Amino acid sequence: MNFNTDRYILNKIYIFVLLKSNSMPFDTQQVLENNEVILTPLVDEYYNQLLNTSLDPILWEHHPISNAYTTVGFDKFYKEAKAIGSLVIIDKIKDNVIGSTRFYNYNELESSVVIGHTFIAREYWGSGYNKSIKKLMLDYAFTHVNKVVFYVVEENIRSQKALEKLGAVAKGNIIRNYESKELKCILFEIEKGEQLC
Repeated sequence: MNFNTDRYILNKIYIFVLLKSNSMPFDTQQVLENNEVILTPLVDEYYNQLLNTSLDPILWEHHPISNAYTTVGFDKFYKEAKAIGSLVIIDKIKDNVIGSTRFYNYNELESSVVIGHTFIAREYWGSGYNKSIKKLMLDYAFTHVNKVVFYVVEENIRSQKALEKLGAVAKGNIIRNYESKELKCILFEIEKGEQLC
């Protein structure tokens, strides 16, 4: 038995436990706000407004639940969104729900979190709202993690271009399984300090 080595190992374990006990978990349900939008946890009081926002089929053309513009499809999306923990996007000026988004798959060891499943009413496309929403989310995420990950279906060129404008870098192709579907996706990442917004 080597006393110095054992003491060194015990000190390392103690420091690790101390750091773990003092670290805050990543809160995916944090209310975030800027001059344009409020992101707030999805609760049932937003169901009807979110349903009304979702009725446009074009919003769902690249989503695994591609019929979410129907009541049946939206209910499936809503149940999943609520179970995982999503954020409702509220236009502060008009005080109405314009979509939803979420943080998920927080990985403490890799210091990463995924942002995704974002949909925004089409009237807000190209208006800077998506950039504003993602800036809020990235700023918050980077107080807790060093990397933010995005998965984008290969056909969704619009989202790929939007992510590139934020500083996201395509890291390669990946197959993601959603129920019985295989989704061909591109993995994007933004490292802390590399975002462009």
